[in-house]
Amino acid sequence: MPEHRWAPPSHPDPPEDQPLGIDAPPAPDRVSGYPAVWVRVEFTRSGPQTCPGFVEQADGDVVYVQLVHMRFEHHVWLPMDRVTRRSLRPQSRR
Repeated sequence: MPEHRWAPPSHPDPPEDQPLGIDAPPAPDRVSGYPAVWVRVEFTRSGPQTCPGFVEQADGDVVYVQLVHMRFEHHVWLPMDRVTRRSLRPQSRR
């Protein structure tokens, strides 16, 4: 009975939702303090999203942003016009 061999079922995972960015500049500068920002970024599966993030590097009109989308951490280069500063509330004592 070689024509009926058992094989484990295959359930391929859908491709992970990845952010779409731009190429990195040749020599970016590190940003001190990692300013908090709102990031407008397009993802491969879920389309355009606005996520909270932090700027890690900058070079003229592009920034390198760290953001979390659907519990996954992403790092992506984006044009400066897709980033808006946000303010963090001070932590309260409870």
